[in-house]
Amino acid sequence: MPGAEEDSGNLAEGAFDTLRAMILGGSLPGGVRLQERRLAERLGLSRTPVREAIGRLVGEGYVKREGGMLTVSPVSVEDILEILTVRRAVEGEAAEIAAGRCEPALIANVRAAVTGMLSPADVTPERHWSVDDLVHLTIARATGNKLLIRLVSDLRARTRMFGLARIPRRFDPGKAEHLAILDAIGEGDGAAAAAAMRFHIDNARLAILDALAGPALLKR
Repeated sequence: MPGAEEDSGNLAEGAFDTLRAMILGGSLPGGVRLQERRLAERLGLSRTPVREAIGRLVGEGYVKREGGMLTVSPVSVEDILEILTVRRAVEGEAAEIAAGRCEPALIANVRAAVTGMLSPADVTPERHWSVDDLVHLTIARATGNKLLIRLVSDLRARTRMFGLARIPRRFDPGKAEHLAILDAIGEGDGAAAAAAMRFHIDNARLAILDALAGPALLKR
Protein backbone atom coordinates (compact mmCIF):
# COMPACT_ATOMS: atom_id res chain seq x y z
CA MET A 1 0.00 0.00 0.00
CA PRO A 2 1.39 3.43 -0.96
CA GLY A 3 0.45 4.91 2.43
CA ALA A 4 2.31 2.23 4.36
CA GLU A 5 5.38 2.59 2.13
CA GLU A 6 5.32 6.35 2.60
CA ASP A 7 5.05 6.01 6.38
CA SER A 8 7.94 3.54 6.39
CA GLY A 9 10.05 5.91 4.31
CA ASN A 10 9.27 8.80 6.65
CA LEU A 11 10.23 6.74 9.68
CA ALA A 12 13.52 5.71 8.07
CA GLU A 13 14.23 9.34 7.10
CA GLY A 14 13.48 10.45 10.65
CA ALA A 15 15.71 7.72 12.10
CA PHE A 16 18.53 8.73 9.75
CA ASP A 17 18.26 12.41 10.73
CA THR A 18 18.19 11.55 14.44
CA LEU A 19 21.13 9.14 14.31
CA ARG A 20 23.17 11.50 12.16
CA ALA A 21 22.52 14.32 14.65
CA MET A 22 23.59 12.03 17.50
CA ILE A 23 26.84 11.23 15.68
CA LEU A 24 27.56 14.88 14.88
CA GLY A 25 26.60 15.96 18.39
CA GLY A 26 28.91 13.44 20.03
CA SER A 27 26.33 11.30 21.82
CA LEU A 28 27.35 8.52 19.42
CA PRO A 29 31.12 9.19 19.24
CA GLY A 30 33.57 7.69 16.81
CA GLY A 31 34.41 4.07 17.53
CA VAL A 32 31.26 3.28 19.51
CA ARG A 33 29.56 0.03 18.55
CA LEU A 34 25.99 0.26 17.26
CA GLN A 35 23.34 -2.37 17.88
CA GLU A 36 20.24 -2.19 15.76
CA ARG A 37 17.89 -3.50 18.45
CA ARG A 38 19.10 -1.08 21.12
CA LEU A 39 18.94 1.88 18.75
CA ALA A 40 15.39 0.93 17.78
CA GLU A 41 14.43 0.81 21.47
CA ARG A 42 16.15 4.13 22.11
CA LEU A 43 14.31 5.81 19.23
CA GLY A 44 10.99 4.11 19.96
CA LEU A 45 10.87 2.56 16.50
CA SER A 46 10.73 -0.88 14.95
CA ARG A 47 13.98 -2.30 13.66
CA THR A 48 13.07 -1.91 9.97
CA PRO A 49 13.36 1.89 9.66
CA VAL A 50 16.43 1.85 11.91
CA ARG A 51 18.02 -0.79 9.68
CA GLU A 52 17.32 1.37 6.62
CA ALA A 53 18.75 4.43 8.35
CA ILE A 54 21.91 2.57 9.34
CA GLY A 55 22.35 1.37 5.77
CA ARG A 56 22.25 4.96 4.59
CA LEU A 57 24.70 6.04 7.31
CA VAL A 58 27.07 3.30 6.13
CA GLY A 59 26.70 4.49 2.54
CA GLU A 60 27.50 8.08 3.52
CA GLY A 61 30.51 7.09 5.62
CA TYR A 62 29.19 7.95 9.08
CA VAL A 63 29.10 4.29 10.11
CA LYS A 64 31.33 1.42 9.06
CA ARG A 65 30.42 -2.24 8.82
CA GLU A 66 33.10 -4.85 9.50
CA GLY A 67 31.73 -8.34 9.32
CA GLY A 68 28.68 -8.33 11.54
CA MET A 69 29.82 -5.33 13.59
CA LEU A 70 28.67 -1.75 13.11
CA THR A 71 30.66 1.15 14.57
CA VAL A 72 30.55 4.92 14.22
CA SER A 73 33.38 5.95 11.88
CA PRO A 74 36.10 7.82 13.79
CA VAL A 75 37.58 10.97 12.26
CA SER A 76 41.36 11.06 12.45
CA VAL A 77 43.74 14.00 12.24
CA GLU A 78 44.59 12.90 8.70
CA ASP A 79 40.88 12.88 7.84
CA ILE A 80 40.29 16.41 9.12
CA LEU A 81 43.30 17.77 7.24
CA GLU A 82 42.08 16.15 4.02
CA ILE A 83 38.60 17.57 4.64
CA LEU A 84 40.01 21.07 5.15
CA THR A 85 42.06 20.78 1.96
CA VAL A 86 38.90 20.00 0.00
CA ARG A 87 36.95 22.70 1.84
CA ARG A 88 39.62 25.25 0.92
CA ALA A 89 39.14 24.53 -2.76
CA VAL A 90 35.36 24.15 -2.73
CA GLU A 91 34.52 27.02 -0.41
CA GLY A 92 37.00 29.34 -2.08
CA GLU A 93 35.18 28.71 -5.34
CA ALA A 94 31.82 29.14 -3.60
CA ALA A 95 32.85 32.52 -2.20
CA GLU A 96 33.96 33.70 -5.64
CA ILE A 97 30.66 32.63 -7.23
CA ALA A 98 28.62 34.14 -4.37
CA ALA A 99 30.24 37.56 -4.74
CA GLY A 100 27.58 40.04 -5.79
CA ARG A 101 24.79 37.47 -5.51
CA CYS A 102 23.89 37.97 -1.84
CA GLU A 103 21.22 40.52 -0.99
CA PRO A 104 22.60 43.35 1.22
CA ALA A 105 19.96 42.60 3.87
CA LEU A 106 21.07 38.96 4.03
CA ILE A 107 24.72 39.95 4.41
CA ALA A 108 23.73 42.42 7.12
CA ASN A 109 21.89 39.69 9.02
CA VAL A 110 24.86 37.32 8.84
CA ARG A 111 27.24 40.11 9.91
CA ALA A 112 24.99 40.85 12.89
CA ALA A 113 25.14 37.20 13.96
CA VAL A 114 28.95 37.25 13.77
CA THR A 115 29.43 40.55 15.60
CA GLY A 116 26.81 39.51 18.16
CA MET A 117 29.25 36.96 19.56
CA LEU A 118 31.01 39.32 21.96
CA SER A 119 33.15 37.02 24.08
CA PRO A 120 34.20 33.36 23.89
CA ALA A 121 33.25 33.01 27.54
CA ASP A 122 29.64 33.88 26.71
CA VAL A 123 29.26 31.84 23.52
CA THR A 124 28.36 28.15 23.80
CA PRO A 125 29.87 25.65 21.34
CA GLU A 126 26.37 25.16 19.91
CA ARG A 127 25.96 28.87 19.18
CA HIS A 128 29.48 29.07 17.78
CA TRP A 129 28.76 26.21 15.36
CA SER A 130 25.39 27.75 14.48
CA VAL A 131 26.91 31.09 13.48
CA ASP A 132 29.77 29.38 11.67
CA ASP A 133 27.22 27.33 9.71
CA LEU A 134 25.24 30.49 8.97
CA VAL A 135 28.28 32.15 7.38
CA HIS A 136 29.51 29.23 5.34
CA LEU A 137 26.15 27.81 4.26
CA THR A 138 24.75 31.23 3.35
CA ILE A 139 27.68 31.64 0.99
CA ALA A 140 27.24 28.15 -0.43
CA ARG A 141 23.51 28.69 -1.00
CA ALA A 142 24.17 31.97 -2.78
CA THR A 143 25.93 30.03 -5.54
CA GLY A 144 22.67 28.35 -6.51
CA ASN A 145 24.64 25.14 -7.14
CA LYS A 146 22.80 22.31 -5.37
CA LEU A 147 25.72 19.87 -5.54
CA LEU A 148 28.12 22.45 -4.13
CA ILE A 149 25.69 23.25 -1.30
CA ARG A 150 25.42 19.57 -0.36
CA LEU A 151 29.18 19.14 -0.55
CA VAL A 152 29.91 22.13 1.69
CA SER A 153 27.25 20.99 4.17
CA ASP A 154 28.60 17.44 4.29
CA LEU A 155 32.22 18.52 4.65
CA ARG A 156 31.30 20.85 7.49
CA ALA A 157 29.39 18.06 9.22
CA ARG A 158 32.41 15.80 8.96
CA THR A 159 34.61 18.58 10.34
CA ARG A 160 32.34 18.73 13.37
CA MET A 161 32.67 14.96 13.89
CA PHE A 162 36.32 15.58 14.78
CA GLY A 163 35.09 16.85 18.15
CA LEU A 164 37.06 20.11 18.38
CA ALA A 165 34.53 22.55 19.78
CA ARG A 166 36.44 25.80 19.63
CA ILE A 167 39.95 27.22 19.89
CA PRO A 168 39.68 30.31 22.15
CA ARG A 169 42.50 32.27 20.55
CA ARG A 170 40.78 31.87 17.18
CA PHE A 171 37.60 33.58 18.41
CA ASP A 172 38.40 37.17 17.44
CA PRO A 173 40.54 36.35 14.35
CA GLY A 174 37.83 33.99 13.14
CA LYS A 175 35.20 36.71 13.46
CA ALA A 176 37.40 39.18 11.59
CA GLU A 177 38.01 36.65 8.81
CA HIS A 178 34.29 35.94 8.46
CA LEU A 179 33.56 39.67 8.21
CA ALA A 180 36.27 40.11 5.58
CA ILE A 181 34.72 37.34 3.49
CA LEU A 182 31.26 38.88 3.83
CA ASP A 183 32.58 42.34 2.92
CA ALA A 184 34.21 41.05 -0.26
CA ILE A 185 31.05 39.19 -1.25
CA GLY A 186 28.94 42.29 -0.58
CA GLU A 187 31.25 44.36 -2.76
CA GLY A 188 31.01 41.81 -5.57
CA ASP A 189 34.76 41.18 -5.51
CA GLY A 190 35.00 37.49 -6.32
CA ALA A 191 38.79 37.27 -6.25
CA ALA A 192 38.98 38.95 -2.84
CA ALA A 193 36.17 36.75 -1.48
CA ALA A 194 37.92 33.57 -2.63
CA ALA A 195 41.24 34.72 -1.17
CA ALA A 196 39.60 35.66 2.14
CA MET A 197 37.88 32.29 2.37
CA ARG A 198 41.07 30.36 1.64
CA PHE A 199 42.96 32.48 4.18
CA HIS A 200 40.28 31.69 6.77
CA ILE A 201 40.43 27.92 6.18
CA ASP A 202 44.24 27.96 6.11
CA ASN A 203 44.23 29.63 9.53
CA ALA A 204 41.72 27.12 10.87
CA ARG A 205 43.96 24.29 9.68
CA LEU A 206 47.03 25.82 11.35
CA ALA A 207 45.11 26.38 14.59
CA ILE A 208 43.97 22.76 14.70
CA LEU A 209 47.51 21.53 14.15
CA ASP A 210 48.77 23.90 16.83
CA ALA A 211 46.07 22.73 19.27
CA LEU A 212 46.92 19.11 18.64
CA ALA A 213 50.58 19.82 19.27
CA GLY A 214 49.73 21.56 22.57
CA PRO A 215 49.09 20.06 25.99
CA ALA A 216 45.46 19.16 25.38
CA LEU A 217 42.81 19.04 22.72
CA LEU A 218 39.79 21.12 23.63
CA LYS A 219 36.68 19.04 24.14
CA ARG A 220 33.06 20.03 24.33
